[in-house]
Amino acid sequence: MRKTDKLYWRYQIWIVIVSLIITYALSYTTIYNKIENYFNDTIQYFASDEKYFTESVVVDINDNSLKILEKEFGHWPYTRDKYASVIEFLESMNVKNIVFDIKFLDPRIGDDIFRKTIKNYNNIFFVTNALQDDIQINEEEKERLKKMALDVNSDIPALKYNSLLLPHLNVFDIDTIYKFGITSVLEDKDNYIRSIPLLYNINSNIFPSLLLRIQSLDKNIPKIEYNAKTNELSMDNKTWNVDEKNRIKLFYPQNANSIITIPFYKISEVALNKKTIENKSFLKDKTVFIGSSAFLSDRVNTPRGAMSGSYLLAIAYESLKHNLIIKNSDIVNIFLLIIAIIFSIYLSSRKEIYKKSVIVISLLTIIATIIYGFISLKLFYIESNVFFCIFLIVCSIVVTAIKYQFSLSNYNKKLINETKRLYNEANCDTLTGLLNRRGFNEQYKKYKELINTKTSQSSCIAIIDLDHFKSVNDTYGHDIGDLVLQKFANLLKEQLRDIDIPSRWGGEEFIILLRNTTIDESIIVLNRLRQQCEEMDIQTPQGVLNVTISIGVTQIKDYFQTIDLYVKEADMGLYQAKETGRNQVCIA
Repeated sequence: MRKTDKLYWRYQIWIVIVSLIITYALSYTTIYNKIENYFNDTIQYFASDEKYFTESVVVDINDNSLKILEKEFGHWPYTRDKYASVIEFLESMNVKNIVFDIKFLDPRIGDDIFRKTIKNYNNIFFVTNALQDDIQINEEEKERLKKMALDVNSDIPALKYNSLLLPHLNVFDIDTIYKFGITSVLEDKDNYIRSIPLLYNINSNIFPSLLLRIQSLDKNIPKIEYNAKTNELSMDNKTWNVDEKNRIKLFYPQNANSIITIPFYKISEVALNKKTIENKSFLKDKTVFIGSSAFLSDRVNTPRGAMSGSYLLAIAYESLKHNLIIKNSDIVNIFLLIIAIIFSIYLSSRKEIYKKSVIVISLLTIIATIIYGFISLKLFYIESNVFFCIFLIVCSIVVTAIKYQFSLSNYNKKLINETKRLYNEANCDTLTGLLNRRGFNEQYKKYKELINTKTSQSSCIAIIDLDHFKSVNDTYGHDIGDLVLQKFANLLKEQLRDIDIPSRWGGEEFIILLRNTTIDESIIVLNRLRQQCEEMDIQTPQGVLNVTISIGVTQIKDYFQTIDLYVKEADMGLYQAKETGRNQVCIA
């Protein structure tokens, strides 16, 4: 392509703005969120390591445990004294914490034993759930809620719920109610759990999650502080990066089996002295989560697959303990956004977007953005807005390509129009709009090529001369003469067939290629044309004019001959017409 033919692009800031608007609008769609979650989960998977947490154990009341313990414990749900014996055994093993992921909402046999047991230890915690249902709360229940709540400003950001499932009074009293922590979570739109709340707002009271409650064995939870500028929640010299609702985003280990899981029946058999434990230090200083996965009743979906709620609690506890929490950084996000915008500006200013260098730079920018996001997550636990920036880059490529195609299409249209204009200037008579001599010769050549591919067809050449045209110019002037020529040219266009080719040969002479016509047929056509011309009234500023024409015609016998030969023959017929009185058709 010559340099003059290249399509040059100017700096187009609107491409950047449109790309930003489209990306921002699409970021609120469901399909965008699904793809973004899948993208972020994939990066997190490769950025995370395999971890085997040694400070937590999940004791699972699974279907097998229910079957094995049916003789000793009876049918599920068990009487509360059974849990008391398990607590005594675990405490004898010097565990750090015991967390019951079981709801104690109704009275049951053995409540008095269970109640006395949990009052003896301050390291036993229980889960409860917040509800969206607006349940009426009486004064006594409000007092219990106040005992469970934290003494912090109710304006602190927290996940809002309408009510709370309170444990039954047969099991917990005012002195032990503080042992409860909330575990309700909100799933993402794809039903996966990625974030765990640390604080809840219920009836204008701030409640701790179970994860926060476990952090302190004392009845009085240490003071909790929130920094709105940095989105950081602090407690006991520990600081966590949270979102606008005080949720932490988990950095899941790469392996799904990161927490040790023990069936409930094994712990129970040792607690009942039916079996002995070989490694007596195995449970020392560990936090034990007791929950049930029987009947698939407690299953949650995570980026690492489905797992029990107790197992997820254990992972969240270890993540919080070891600060394996995904953070957000405005600086990183702004930096990535600047890269995407700079790329959009670069792309919009390219002369040709399909060049190899532009494609390579586009791919390198996308790869560099992904690598930067991967490194930020791998080394600093910072989840950046990588997908948004990549989507912006792709969107700018698409918008630029569409704009390029439209511009190229417009450019081609202009080029076609310019070509037509130049062709008309070179091949058409500007006064009459008919072909000139060059244009006629070109059309005749094309017609010869067409005839050579088909059966032999008869055609004729006719030369027409306006009679006494010089006297028209001399008497009325050249402007009137030009008007006469134009009127006659229009008559040719009206009277001749579409397949015939009329042209202005020069001056007042015109030539016609009568295609697919015998000499007899051409005489009929030309005489009709002559009569129409004679009867035509030409309106001029100086009055009505009438003109006549003389015509010479000849038949084309051999298409391999040049057009000049037949023009000369037709010209001889024209000469004969003029010599014998004009206003007639003569055959050469």
